[in-house]
Amino acid sequence: MPTISAPTRIKLHNILFATDFSSSAQVGLSHSADLARRYGAVLYTVHVLPHMPFVESAQPDPEQARLSANQQLPALINSASLKDVEHQELIEQGEVAEVLSQLVRKHAIDLIVIGTGGRKGPGKLLLGSVAEEVFRNAECPVLTVGPHATRWGSDGNLQHILFATDFEPESLHGLPYALSLAEENRARLTFLHASPFPLTLPEFRPEDPKERLAYWKDRLRALIPKGTQLWHEPEYMVQFGPPAEIISRIAAQSVDMIVLGVKRKRPTTLTKHLGAGVAYKVACDAPCPVLSVGARHQI
Repeated sequence: MPTISAPTRIKLHNILFATDFSSSAQVGLSHSADLARRYGAVLYTVHVLPHMPFVESAQPDPEQARLSANQQLPALINSASLKDVEHQELIEQGEVAEVLSQLVRKHAIDLIVIGTGGRKGPGKLLLGSVAEEVFRNAECPVLTVGPHATRWGSDGNLQHILFATDFEPESLHGLPYALSLAEENRARLTFLHASPFPLTLPEFRPEDPKERLAYWKDRLRALIPKGTQLWHEPEYMVQFGPPAEIISRIAAQSVDMIVLGVKRKRPTTLTKHLGAGVAYKVACDAPCPVLSVGARHQI
């Protein structure tokens, strides 16, 4: 089958991998290296030292923390195969989200890769608790690697991509990336509409669930721009129930990457399908990496 590119192809020139040296660090670095190798990108690996308030004597000694980081970061780099990847090691200090934002602008970063331990509540890891803030406010897409994200294509080749949407404008920001990744990798692409409850449309009688299901699948089909041809006919799925659970469950069926469009987090924003908290739950529970794409991200 002849290949016809998606409307726009992803271009990654600079990738930033943020690590707190947790158990997901090695997996996240491996994914980052695969992507840098595939796109010929420069890989920046950063560890962010937290602020050390002088009033809190229980905090670790700043010099000791920096010394430890200076030892751990090279060890992590040496544990990965980066011989054919141009890379640079960075150690910064400050609030993680703010530091990453500065580095994105300074090095023209196209993608952030961040590991999350998947903890919830007060016990979240540093990069776990900050992950949602990062992917909702970053000026570029963010790939989160959760504690269960063990699936990844050989040498970074993705075979199956899942794009989830609730049809809100924000959730569609990830669509160009899902299409481009599917075309680039010759991957299968599944479109998923997951809703907390079945929506009753006025034009359908309550006893017509099949007709309502067909309606939502038609809406999913309509998302593909005219002229786009993929290597495989996309699959269209509609599921009702807790969105995060549905997305993770569907992803367990051989999916290598989940793509989500996310909205910027605002204190007054009500939780919707991919609203506050849902995308983070997916990142924590998914068996594969999750690519979050916001409004300001352009291919």
